[in-house]
Amino acid sequence: MSAKVENIEDKENIYEEKELRKKSKFKKKMRKNITGYMFILPLLIGVVVFNFIPFVLNLFYSLTDLGSFGQWDFIGIDNFKRLLDDPLFFKAVGNTFLYVIVTVPIMVIISICIANLLNKNIKGKGIYRTLYFLPVVTMASASTLVFQWMFNAEYGLVNQVLKLIGLEGQMWFSNPDLARVVIMIFIIWGGLGYKIMILLGGLQSIPESYYEAASIDGASPFKQFIHITIPLLTPSIFFIVIWSLIGSFQLFDVVFMLIPQGSPSYESTITMTRYFYDLGFTLGDKGYASGVAVILFLIIMTITLIQFKFQKRWVHYSDE
Repeated sequence: MSAKVENIEDKENIYEEKELRKKSKFKKKMRKNITGYMFILPLLIGVVVFNFIPFVLNLFYSLTDLGSFGQWDFIGIDNFKRLLDDPLFFKAVGNTFLYVIVTVPIMVIISICIANLLNKNIKGKGIYRTLYFLPVVTMASASTLVFQWMFNAEYGLVNQVLKLIGLEGQMWFSNPDLARVVIMIFIIWGGLGYKIMILLGGLQSIPESYYEAASIDGASPFKQFIHITIPLLTPSIFFIVIWSLIGSFQLFDVVFMLIPQGSPSYESTITMTRYFYDLGFTLGDKGYASGVAVILFLIIMTITLIQFKFQKRWVHYSDE
């Protein structure tokens, strides 16, 4: 009997030890989780206050007739019906897609080429990297003022150069087609630096042994670039394509500063974000402006989801 009692007591002690171990592991895990949550709490609060709550409010306001002083009347989907009969809204959508379709591929191609060159052992590559990254750390308003001066019709640097080579100066901001060209040049120039840095990081993560093996097999530098660099760089390319698409759809500052409201080029350069701003903050039609913002969100979300859906077909990760 005493042996059985001892066995039962031993089993109980083992069970109690296991329970204590489980409790201690649980406490340790909880401490780690709480520590992690404490670190992300400031960012989480910022996302909720400055992103999630305004997003939900904008969805609600898009279904209302919201005035300048906060009074609103619920009108359902009337704002969206009104958008279907608004020619300026469709011009804004068309211009936005034009900027995206033209600038994003050019930015990606130029960024890949420059990043590949800066990844080589060339003299002064640190200076080149700094120069290319300068537009990223420069305020958009300051960069826009420089472009205003460069393309000024009377004393701008671009027109002065054209006159020196015997060509006639242009009214860059008054001519709708030329105004779009200037905006696209600004988008491409301002967007290169960050993308080049991302691609440089991707290039430096590619093992040198791949290139050595390809050289032994007789592959030319161009074939190495096409068959090694580009496939292994696709994760970085995918990231900058998504980033560029979202940024181009949200284009506002350069259009707002270069083309004032009432300019001959206003309608031919207006974007969805500029139209949203003019409706909400100039005309005071905030409910209707919220509807424009909702449509812009749906467009960006749809295109982003499509990109993620098809990225498996062309994005190659090194661990696959």
